Amino acid sequence: MRTIELNSTPNQRLTVTLDDQRWELTIKQARGMMVCDVMLNDEYLVRGTRIVANAPIIPSAYLSSGRNFAILTENDDLPWWESFNTNQVLIYWSDDSD
Repeated sequence: MRTIELNSTPNQRLTVTLDDQRWELTIKQARGMMVCDVMLNDEYLVRGTRIVANAPIIPSAYLSSGRNFAILTENDDLPWWESFNTNQVLIYWSDDSD
């Protein structure tokens, strides 16, 4: 499992290379919730998926291996940009990672 830095802003895009794969996540505020677009090696896996506390961001139907992201929160609070990197963190995990 690896923690990935988020900004405390309502809309952001980050690109990170993990397990030799290029990931791009766009996290946005939308109607009182946070949503995410996820690209893997320049191909969309999901667009506009709702981010739920402590749950995988990418639905399993869109994955070919055990790699995913989640936002961990305290007390199962819904992810919200004002709490990013204080009591909410983005994590990545992979079956291949240590």
